[in-house]
Amino acid sequence: MKRGLFGMRALGLLMAACLMVGQAQASIVITGTRVVYDASQREVTVKLNNDGSAPMLVQSWIDEGNVQATPDTSRAPFVLTPPIARIDPGKGQALRIRFSGQKSLPRDRESLFWLNVLEVPPASAEGQNKLKIAFRSRIKLFYRPADLPGNAMAAAEQLQWRLQRNGNELALECRNDSPYYISLGKVSVGGVSPDLDINSSILAPGERKLLPLKGTAAAASKVDYTSITDLGAMIEHSQPLKP
Repeated sequence: MKRGLFGMRALGLLMAACLMVGQAQASIVITGTRVVYDASQREVTVKLNNDGSAPMLVQSWIDEGNVQATPDTSRAPFVLTPPIARIDPGKGQALRIRFSGQKSLPRDRESLFWLNVLEVPPASAEGQNKLKIAFRSRIKLFYRPADLPGNAMAAAEQLQWRLQRNGNELALECRNDSPYYISLGKVSVGGVSPDLDINSSILAPGERKLLPLKGTAAAASKVDYTSITDLGAMIEHSQPLKP
């Protein structure tokens, strides 16, 4: 039993090491941290740059939120060109994204998709044994219907916060009454911060979310938090806690 557990831990460490190698060797850089597709636009463009020293083969696709989705299984209603491209060192490539209309999307709120960019390093020369890591970047793509009321910046400022009991612990309730997705950078209430991950840091339109707090914040009267704008900038906010 102990030997099996040791083997599992060793495998986990090996996978983590490979991931770090992939990150260290990543050459393809996406301009921007998110894509906002305004429905009034015919298409949007995303720029890729190869900052490495070798040519890279890049495959790109859009999924609906399933990280396991592949170009063959994803049914996101977008046409992306080119789906596969070679990018030489120091060069760039523009990805063109167009809404296909093959799927009806809500008109009263934003929809969230994900843009995937997979870079495949060149094959090793004959006789060389080198570990090659295929590195994938994945960023948010927001489809924004035309004529939504307000704007994303104001929506982040108008989040509603209150403290709630979550069993024997306190939780911070956050409510997004706007039609926009809001991405949180950090949150602090009474000096206590909830743990935010890719799931808890994104608030969908109309969503109410409970963020568990590890510590006491019962005497707090306000919440300090940051939101991420369409351009990827961090904006600081401070809001009173609702009774």
